[in-house]
Amino acid sequence: MDYLRSEDEDVAALKRWWKENGNSLLIGVGLALAAIFGWKAYQQHEKEQKEQASILYDKLTQAVASQQGAAAENAEANVVYLAGELKDKFPDSIYAHYASLFEAKELVSDEKYAEAEAVLAEVKAKSDDDALNAVINTRLARVKAALQEYDAAVSYLNTGKDDPFYVSYEELKGDILKMKGSRAEAKAAYQNALDQAKVLNQPTQILEIKINDLADA
Repeated sequence: MDYLRSEDEDVAALKRWWKENGNSLLIGVGLALAAIFGWKAYQQHEKEQKEQASILYDKLTQAVASQQGAAAENAEANVVYLAGELKDKFPDSIYAHYASLFEAKELVSDEKYAEAEAVLAEVKAKSDDDALNAVINTRLARVKAALQEYDAAVSYLNTGKDDPFYVSYEELKGDILKMKGSRAEAKAAYQNALDQAKVLNQPTQILEIKINDLADA
């Protein structure tokens, strides 16, 4: 009898606990399930967004390739349109960043250097990709050089030898300083690039030609 009474007391205690805590337990379980399914829905949405952005980017690269053909004018219009679509619909994606590079390229082709600079500066502010930022820096330097703002152009290319883009930066720096008329500084930049290229076992022929051209002049 004591055993049965003890069992009845346990059941009564469980009923009291459930009455006091059952609702909050159900709410907690519901929230947990909502979080799980919400996260899965979010992941599925992200996957679909990436796929859509990828498809749109493929169309953009095809339009860029078509610019070499007979329908170049229509292809250029497509590049501008598709780049705009990517930036509007997927502004935080890497595809939108690359679309900005294509957009800036079109602006440079039309000699709209200030507008190209604005596009490049905007994407640089959003990007945290080192390789992409290196490309943006070189393009900003070229745009600034086209605007004959040579010192500002060179400022995008200042970095240390431990930077994997040091050689290409120094070579471009030499090109810009040569455009400026600072031949001694240009030669020094080329020499920096050459020395580091040898350390890294990279090709040096072009750099040697550029240095020799300055010496001959």
